[in-house]
Amino acid sequence: MKKKFSLWAVLSLAFSITLVLSVSISYSLVIRSAANQVKNDEEKLLLATGKQLAEDPIIINHLKENKTSETLQTYISQFTENFELDFIVVMDMNALRLTHPDSSKIGKHFEGGDETISLKGKNHVSISQGTLGKSLRVFVPVFSNEQQLGVVALGVKMTALATMIKQSQKGFHLSLIISLIFSLIISFCISLYLKRILFNLEPREVASLLEERNAMLEEMEAAVLVIDLNNCVLLANVQAQTLYHYTTHDKDLVGKSIDELILDFGQIDLETKIEQFYQQHGQDYLLSASPILVRGNKTGYIIFLRNATESIFVANQLANTTAYATALQSQSHEFMNKLHVIYSLAHLEAYEELTKYLDDLLTPEQEFSSYLSLLVKDPIMAGFLIGERQKFSEVKTTLYIEISPEIPLNNSEERTELITIYRYIHYALLQRILPTTLDLSIEWVDGQMITTYSFDASLLLEDEWLKIQETLGSFYFKQILTNSQSTITFNASSLILHAIYHKKETT
Repeated sequence: MKKKFSLWAVLSLAFSITLVLSVSISYSLVIRSAANQVKNDEEKLLLATGKQLAEDPIIINHLKENKTSETLQTYISQFTENFELDFIVVMDMNALRLTHPDSSKIGKHFEGGDETISLKGKNHVSISQGTLGKSLRVFVPVFSNEQQLGVVALGVKMTALATMIKQSQKGFHLSLIISLIFSLIISFCISLYLKRILFNLEPREVASLLEERNAMLEEMEAAVLVIDLNNCVLLANVQAQTLYHYTTHDKDLVGKSIDELILDFGQIDLETKIEQFYQQHGQDYLLSASPILVRGNKTGYIIFLRNATESIFVANQLANTTAYATALQSQSHEFMNKLHVIYSLAHLEAYEELTKYLDDLLTPEQEFSSYLSLLVKDPIMAGFLIGERQKFSEVKTTLYIEISPEIPLNNSEERTELITIYRYIHYALLQRILPTTLDLSIEWVDGQMITTYSFDASLLLEDEWLKIQETLGSFYFKQILTNSQSTITFNASSLILHAIYHKKETT
């Protein structure tokens, strides 16, 4: 497996390479500039010296006479030594030397070929090969009464020029070393600082945490929002975006104020640690918030907003299951007692009392408990129907349930979705003023559960019926219907639900 470098190593290496390259390039440019500056300064010095010699009466007189002398040779030698030059050569118009550091070269033709420009009366600077080696040379014409008499050539050998350049660069070497040391120290400090900001996490770890966080937020059924201290939404999961779109028909919640989603946000206490009940558009929510702390400083809040109806339904499911189990237990005990009573009355030939007793057994309540266990094979569904019938009886409404044919056993999630839909419908109905009777018809046909709620239209106020339809048109309920591929329709005196419900395969 290929070894991966740590973030600290990558940052340190990147900063080090960048700084070394930048310092090295800067150093090279400075060195080159310094070398050019030394060369230019030397050219200016040679040119100024050459102009001074071109105006010297001693040189002009010897060129007029076109001869050399010991005096001229001594004078030039002294001048060369004083100005730290390698050579000064005085030549006539034929490029014949009148002076030279090597006396044996006097009277001979000047070597290099770069003197011809100056013999035409122009100053000239060149680098050429001569008797003393490769050198930087300056040629200055000598005039007398506007007549050119000859040329003065001055120069320094390139080796001497290179030595001067190196001497001028000694300070730069120290600067380079100090710059590199400080650059490396700074790069290590910056990399450590960035590593600390990232909580000592590697880039791949940061990417993994980000993906896990996004997946967790998107899969949550609750709406999750992150806001800053100015109540501006910084992050919202799919549920929050969908709820916002349903409320305002706008698509993007990020960057908006939280007041656009939670209308009465001022009533919410963000500092409390317990869930708060919140109601909006006829829908109940449970809201919880927690501050976001970054290095001890509060930067915002994370808010969880989930539908309270679902929590209520889960609690009701547990109560209904318990009620169904209790009903079955009671029924098993009462069955034998009823048989004994019937047998005794028949044995005593008390037929009148037996008739009354049987009438009592066949009352709607008793009849419902008796045939429910026969027509509903699913104990969870049966417990739910018993509990819901009891809820309607508490508000003085008799819920008549008709089942045709029997409801088969199904322990899949389709049953859970169906019960959730029933609960929400009953929740919407129980919030309103209902007639004294309400008919519930459940029919199972080819994998579909067709449920019809019907009532006497004259006994239900039109305003109450509109409020029921409004509650059942909420975003939460529509989402449940969409997820379960169910449909609901409203008539003047009935509510019809079509839901998927497959029979469990038996072996």
